[in-house]
Amino acid sequence: MNFFAEPREPMDAPLARTGWRIRTTLLHRSDVGQWDARVTAGQLAGLGEGADAAARLEARREYLAGSAQNRELERALRERPEAFGVVGRVVLGADEVRWVPDGARSSGTLDLLAPECVDGYQRIALITRLAAELPPEHLDLAVLDVRVVTGAARDLARAEHDRAHLYDNPAQPQDLLVREPVMRRLVEEFDRDRRYFGFRRGERRGPHRDGYYVCQATTALALFAPGSRPDLAHRTLGDAGRQEIWRDPAGPDFRALFDERTRATGIHIAVTFHRAIVDVLAELLRESPAHHRHLLEDAPDLLVWAVARQLPVDRLHCGQWDPAAPQWDRILDEVPVLTRRTAERFVRAYEELRPHGVHRKAEVRELAYWHRLIERAGLDG
Repeated sequence: MNFFAEPREPMDAPLARTGWRIRTTLLHRSDVGQWDARVTAGQLAGLGEGADAAARLEARREYLAGSAQNRELERALRERPEAFGVVGRVVLGADEVRWVPDGARSSGTLDLLAPECVDGYQRIALITRLAAELPPEHLDLAVLDVRVVTGAARDLARAEHDRAHLYDNPAQPQDLLVREPVMRRLVEEFDRDRRYFGFRRGERRGPHRDGYYVCQATTALALFAPGSRPDLAHRTLGDAGRQEIWRDPAGPDFRALFDERTRATGIHIAVTFHRAIVDVLAELLRESPAHHRHLLEDAPDLLVWAVARQLPVDRLHCGQWDPAAPQWDRILDEVPVLTRRTAERFVRAYEELRPHGVHRKAEVRELAYWHRLIERAGLDG
């Protein structure tokens, strides 16, 4: 059946219950049964009208009004319409497609019989909701990539979009560090020292220089950051906490670790001392592994933080030619004695809190218990 047998003038309205017309600004028939088009948001307004819109378009979900992603999409369409269609693509299926050219080879009108939304219903529904309050010229600023598929191409699109969640790699806050000026500067500083500084997730193939990664740098800097509370350091011990810090580069937690004062030399010092203190703790545990000394194994980063309180961490990022720069090489030689003395204080504090020799690994890793141990060890002021 040829649903659109006669050419029609372009319209911005549904032709019938089972058809829809889209005027394109750029159109390319890329394969049999597949068209790729650039379409203004106004051309999709109304496609998602009606309580049965999701069912009629065979969409996988109704409109997710409360999702954080849709709230952000709405903000973009209202405030930055030119950015609304930059990311993502709407994929529409149809039983039949007719192209009505407008005189140009790369544009025209697509008539869709029995349109289906294979992917992108959330955008369509959002546009439909906002079309009543946003003027047409505002919607015209939002231009989307739309793919229309029929036949075998439609079946393939359905199957792969249904499987997309299996091989989609969603972005995380760490992935955006590539745009952060502090990180870019640190890469340059480490490069001048012929060291590598990595902040991208994933496996890096091939030979590369020794260096540091942003995960270990974030934790080490937090453990050695000035301050009398371990809250920030504790957050950096897990990936979730680090991601939350990286999520807001302008926030106080991120800026406490990475700002204009942060230097590659400071990261090198913090990581080096972190490793040295942990090595001493492991040696102490081998000497006497029983009873309350399990604290050294269960919460080593608490001990690292406590040792760091006794170091000139406020001058961690001083340049080597700065007269205020500490003699870190000499201080590193003092780390074993300082670590042993601090460890004994915390083991005694743990014995006082747990006098009957009961050690609970999960409990001593909690921030609230860190506070109790710090107070009992006399390092809370």
